[in-house]
Amino acid sequence: MKTTAYAANKKNRYGESGKIPVRGQRIFCQNNEWYFHTREYGVYGPYQTIVQAKDELRIYLRRHGIVKLASF
Repeated sequence: MKTTAYAANKKNRYGESGKIPVRGQRIFCQNNEWYFHTREYGVYGPYQTIVQAKDELRIYLRRHGIVKLASF
């Protein structure tokens, strides 16, 4: 049985309704390489720097219509 954790004291994001899932970090470092993960398509990377990972995440978010302008 899969258990999903939800945050009790946070607000929904614009356009969301219902229970709010716990939000983790999208960008992470493993073995000195940087990655980002998405709900839709999993993990992207590796990138040599966090700056490259953030830039690629911004492009991903815009390309998929998730946000028009992403900043971190």
